[in-house]
Amino acid sequence: MTPKGPETVVRAMLAAVHRRDHEHDGTCCHPHAVEVVHLGSASIAVCHDCGYESGFHSVRECERAAGEHRVATA
Repeated sequence: MTPKGPETVVRAMLAAVHRRDHEHDGTCCHPHAVEVVHLGSASIAVCHDCGYESGFHSVRECERAAGEHRVATA
């Protein structure tokens, strides 16, 4: 059984937004398109190309993770 809670809802919402707003022709963007989503006192970095996510951390930590992912995929 999958646990229910805020994190599950957020992951489902991010997946739905990605499908709606970021369509690909089978290729990835380079560097990858990474977004930092602010959720009150926590944030999460989500890659719209490969599905990478940083997990819930502070805004600074997520922005750093997003930058590192963009550099790694350039």
